[in-house]
Amino acid sequence: MTSPLHPDLLQPGDTVRHYRVVRRLGAGGFSTVLLVEHEGREYSMKVATRPANREDETRTDERAFREAVALGHFRHSHLPEVRELGRWPDLESGFFFVVTEHIPGCTFNTWRWKTQASLSCFVGELAEVARVLAELHERGLVHRDLKADNILIRDGDEKPFLIDFGSAYLPGAYTLTEVLPPSTFHNLPPECAAFLLGGEWETGARLTATPAMDLYAFGALLYEALTDCHPFDPRLPRAELALAIELLPPASPLRLDQRVPPGLNDLTLRLLAKKPEQRPPSARAVHEELMRMLEAEGETEHWRMPYAFEVGRPETALEARGEPAQQSEKPIPRPDEDPEPLREETEAQTPSPAEQTTNARKSPGWWAYGGPVLLVLALAWVLLGIGGKGVRAGCESAVEMVCSGAVAPEKGPHPMFPSSRTDDTSVQPMPSQPLSGLCALLCTCAASAHLAACATTPIRPDMGIILEQCPPEARATAKQLGLHPVMQVQLETFTCAGSEDSVQECANAINVRTGPVVGLMILNDEKVLKVTGEAKVFPDRVYISFDRVYPTPEGAPVPFCGVALNDNKERFGVTTHAALPPAHGLDIVPAKVDRSPDAAVLRFPIVYTYVQGPGGTFHPQH
Repeated sequence: MTSPLHPDLLQPGDTVRHYRVVRRLGAGGFSTVLLVEHEGREYSMKVATRPANREDETRTDERAFREAVALGHFRHSHLPEVRELGRWPDLESGFFFVVTEHIPGCTFNTWRWKTQASLSCFVGELAEVARVLAELHERGLVHRDLKADNILIRDGDEKPFLIDFGSAYLPGAYTLTEVLPPSTFHNLPPECAAFLLGGEWETGARLTATPAMDLYAFGALLYEALTDCHPFDPRLPRAELALAIELLPPASPLRLDQRVPPGLNDLTLRLLAKKPEQRPPSARAVHEELMRMLEAEGETEHWRMPYAFEVGRPETALEARGEPAQQSEKPIPRPDEDPEPLREETEAQTPSPAEQTTNARKSPGWWAYGGPVLLVLALAWVLLGIGGKGVRAGCESAVEMVCSGAVAPEKGPHPMFPSSRTDDTSVQPMPSQPLSGLCALLCTCAASAHLAACATTPIRPDMGIILEQCPPEARATAKQLGLHPVMQVQLETFTCAGSEDSVQECANAINVRTGPVVGLMILNDEKVLKVTGEAKVFPDRVYISFDRVYPTPEGAPVPFCGVALNDNKERFGVTTHAALPPAHGLDIVPAKVDRSPDAAVLRFPIVYTYVQGPGGTFHPQH
């Protein structure tokens, strides 16, 4: 069989060097992961989606090479072992690939949901991860993207493996980014959020990766395992999310779920401390503390019983709220029309699985507390000319004074905030009245500390505005590439929720999550174009906007504007499985359903996508 010349187009039976492709395991913004076979043995192959090119701003090739160097140099029994690396199809200018041992298993969250892992089990797994981190830190490596998706639990012996070192900091290696260490945005440590909002990066400054950043990410991972929530909602707009991460303390895990042991509650909040020096001194110390807890409490009934989260059946989620399972969707407002009031939109939303977990979690939505302050922050930015430094300098002391005891756990340190930068001459005097009101709202928000992602959903994105504000060069792309107003895009960034064994075989029932997405825009039976964008998940709908398309497999992306539609091509957003009536023959495996608060199940991996051209606007089709 003749192999294609781009990793995204590889199919089962194709060959990469002497390896035969068995199936695709996954895809991301920078690489494609394949299950391959050679001489009767199976391996995992990660292939960069861009060849070596100095003009590639994403440094895709360097990321792949960096991962190979990290895995090859920092050998460890809990890291995949490198078998081979090279380039394909050309030895000098082809796509970089690295072949490692294949680890059959699933990611950390999928494992704990599927097995209903006890506290003793999943804390034991995380203690092992902390030990691995400690050994890597002691040798100078910082992972920089620690999260549940980058921890594999092997089938059989349930041994944890740390994966995806494409963003890792290596001693002596060239810095990947000029702004921030690469990481999942909602897991940004507060010092990274402060650096981003402060604007120092605009002068060419860089933020060096430190082990304390991995410790913060480990705290977010522990928080998620204990509560099934993120410390801060990843569906917030990035500017608001960064402000929340920098200035607001997360809700105590014990407040969200009364089953959380006080010791784990304390450790989690210390790991999530705003200042790096307030976190535990090292990953080694975290490992030792977890092991002491396991030794003291691990055999008790509370620690040995299944630590499961109640989740209603997807098809009855709406009915549980007294609403019909099949409800009519609202028409998309045209860009020149005023959208309907927000109140009506939020009332129609379906509760997330986390809202149905325990009475201990029931609380007013985050918008009741966090929404007003974030809105005021945004207005202050625009109307008062208050930059990120001005907001922080004016409000940090007030927030610290009010909140230092408001949301602290019964034991352990209080969440703290960075002190005001008195030497910052760029901060201009602020009008006292507006700023004091701003601080008051900020303190109210911090005291409530209900910005966890499990509380409820944020404001829905306005796709009409996205299309209306589509830049001229992006509109021109549609005409240059001959794209129709409505195209089909096959999503590549998902996991299977059905009985299929691999992403390649998924024909329906897929899990999608809030965050970056990759897809293949189908032009005809023989040609597809890679597209990238972002998804925002809501209980009843998934909003997807695409902003980059690759005209050629090996070339640079160009801007374009596309938004996903429902199956009838008349509304923005893809309707989730939970918001549709029961479907006969739809094979959903409960153990494979992603229960994350920022995840939803779609019934098909191909979505209709409206493409904004040089003229015209989207009109509902009936």
